[in-house]
Amino acid sequence: MFQRLKNKIPYLILTTLLLVVGFVWAQVLGQASPEDKVKIDFLDVGQGSAILVNAPNNNQVLIDGGPSDAVLAKLGEALPFGDRQIELVILTHPDADHLSGLVEVLRRYDVGQILESGIADSSAEYRVWNDLIKTKNIPVIFAQAGQTVAVADNLAIKILYPLGKINGQEFKNTNATSLVGKIIYGQNSVLFTGDAEEQTEQPLLMLGVDLRADILAVGHHGSKTSTSAKFLAAVAPEIAVIQVGLNNKYGHPTQEVLDRLKGINIFRTDWDSDIDFVCDLAKCQKVR
Repeated sequence: MFQRLKNKIPYLILTTLLLVVGFVWAQVLGQASPEDKVKIDFLDVGQGSAILVNAPNNNQVLIDGGPSDAVLAKLGEALPFGDRQIELVILTHPDADHLSGLVEVLRRYDVGQILESGIADSSAEYRVWNDLIKTKNIPVIFAQAGQTVAVADNLAIKILYPLGKINGQEFKNTNATSLVGKIIYGQNSVLFTGDAEEQTEQPLLMLGVDLRADILAVGHHGSKTSTSAKFLAAVAPEIAVIQVGLNNKYGHPTQEVLDRLKGINIFRTDWDSDIDFVCDLAKCQKVR
């Protein structure tokens, strides 16, 4: 009897190995084919902004990076195991609470392309950013309204602001240069606004730009200078996401903005941590 068991051991080992290999491949294939769904994560990076878009073809878009290297841990959780490439990085404007994390991303990830305004700014961190872009020879697109960047089938980023190219120009208020754009997937749209204030919102309203979106990334972390009543009416979102740090010194989000958002489903990273949506071609559903 013992001899018969001994003879079966190699077959048992082989069967176990085949089961393990099958399980591993199932996991790999499961990651590679997420049923044509797009995942949009509003990452909790403290008092700052970072939005990660994961496409069905495994392309990723990162919009801003927050105020520190905290974004790196978030990317480690959100990206497929071993994925060290981000196909598109978007910098809405070069303020530290949007830029700092992206500097660390450039250092540690292979970035395929960068979309930014390219304005002139004298901060040391922005110089490091530009030096890294040159060192790594990363292609840069200077944003202007009308541009559409295809990310995957039925998934694109459409730029609504700035109205023309402003690269190389100096601005006293960098918030006024914030990129405004839409993530569009099928019938879904997410409007991101960086730190755009009312002075940016007004020309978009005057020009009759289609601002309608299902989800609004609330401008400037809920500052009273952003998300005017007219702008909010034009967007008409079902959901508003506020990326903001817990007990931040700025008092964001302000009560004025919260009052304007009444009747809209509000999620906040200071209360809810990461805010994740999974979208098919028809609808986005909050999953966390």
